[in-house]
Amino acid sequence: MKPDLSVELCGIKFKNPIVIASATPTKDAKYMRRCVEGGAGGVISKTISPEPLLTKYVSPRFTVLHKKGWPQVYSNYSCEFLATYSVEDWMNELKLARKYCDEAGTVLIGSISGDSLKTWSELAKQVEDIGVDMLELNFGCPHPRDLGYKSGQELGSDPNAAAEVTKVVVDSVKIPVFVKLTAEAVSPVFVAQRVKEAGAGGVTVVNRFPALDVDLDTGRPLLHSTFAGVGGPWMRPITLKWIAKVAREVGLPISATNGINTWKDMIKCTMVGATTIQTCTALMYGTKQYGHIQDFLDGMQNYLAEKGYKSLNDIRGITLPQIKTWDVVDRETKAISKVNNEKCIGCGFCPTWCFYDAISMFEQDGKRKASIDPQICDGCGLCASLCPKDAITMEGKQVFLGDLD
Repeated sequence: MKPDLSVELCGIKFKNPIVIASATPTKDAKYMRRCVEGGAGGVISKTISPEPLLTKYVSPRFTVLHKKGWPQVYSNYSCEFLATYSVEDWMNELKLARKYCDEAGTVLIGSISGDSLKTWSELAKQVEDIGVDMLELNFGCPHPRDLGYKSGQELGSDPNAAAEVTKVVVDSVKIPVFVKLTAEAVSPVFVAQRVKEAGAGGVTVVNRFPALDVDLDTGRPLLHSTFAGVGGPWMRPITLKWIAKVAREVGLPISATNGINTWKDMIKCTMVGATTIQTCTALMYGTKQYGHIQDFLDGMQNYLAEKGYKSLNDIRGITLPQIKTWDVVDRETKAISKVNNEKCIGCGFCPTWCFYDAISMFEQDGKRKASIDPQICDGCGLCASLCPKDAITMEGKQVFLGDLD
C-alpha cells in the first residue's frame, strides 16, 4: 500500500499537502483549473482587493537574479500585483474555480486584501458566500503601497493592526481563517501569537521579502523603478526556521511557503511542523509548469515508502524536539576531513578554503592529489562542503552537512 499523502488542516481534508499559492498560477478560473488538473490538493486564488492600483500591472514585472544558478538556486525578483479583476468579476471566477475544485476533490481557498476594516469584512463575506473552504488574509505581500493605509507586509509588520483585521474577518465568517505572515521588520512569531489570540485558525509561513536591485549602467531600480519582492530556493532555510519557531512557540497549524523548489523541500517543511506546503515560484520558473506537481507528489511518496513511513503524519514535527538551544550544542565532538584519492582530480581549490593550513597538494602517479593532515584539520567542514567532486568527506559522530543539493 502506498503511503498516505492526505492531510487535515482546521478540520478540512486535503488529498495531498501541495497547495498552489496565491499568485500568477491562480490568476483566474482557467489557470486554477490547471492547478486542479495537475493534481494539487489545494488552490489559493489570487488575492482580490478593491484598490484599483493593485489590479493594473507594470511591464516587465519579472526578472531573475543569480541566473547562473537556475534552476537550483536563483532569485525570483518581481513586482506582480493582485488579481486584475473587479470584485464583482472576480466572484464569477471563483464560482467557476469552485466547480473545478469540486469535481476533483480539491480544496479552494480564497485570498483577500482590504483597504479598511469594512472592506476586509465585506470581502471575507463575499468570498465565503462563493463556497470557498478557507480564507487566507494577505498580510505578507512584499510590494510597497504608499496608498495611505496599511496592507500587505506593512500590515503584517504591525502586530496590533494584524490582530485587529484578523478579528474583524474571523467575526464575519464561519470558515477557517489563515493569516499570511511576513518576515519583514517584526518577528513572525509575535504576529502569529497575536492573530492566534484574535481567532486565526492558522498561519502561512512566510512571504517573500521586499527588496531592491538596480541597473548597473544607470543605477535605476529594476523593473518598475521602485522596491520589489524577492524570493526563491535560497529562502528555504529562512522559511524552515520560521516554521519551526511558530510551530514550537505558537502552536498554530501552518501552511509553508517560499524557498520550496523540490519534493525534498516539502519533506523538510513537514519535518519542522507544516501541514500543507504552498508552491508558486517552482512552477513559474521551472520547465514543466503545473507538471511539477506530480513530480513533487511522486518524490514525497517514494521517500515515505523507502523510509517505511505510512503517512506524512509520521514525520510531521520530528525536527522540533531535536532543535537545541545555542548554549548546549555539542562543542566536544570533533570530525575530521579525509580525501578520497580516487575521486580527487587535483583541482587545487581546497587549500585555498582551508584557514588552518591542513591541506596540501602532492603528486601521485603523475597526477595532483590533495592531502589533509588530520593533526592540523580543525574539522570545520568547509572543504568537504565545497569540493566539486565530493572527494572530501568528514569522519566523526556528529556529521550532518546535508545532501549538498
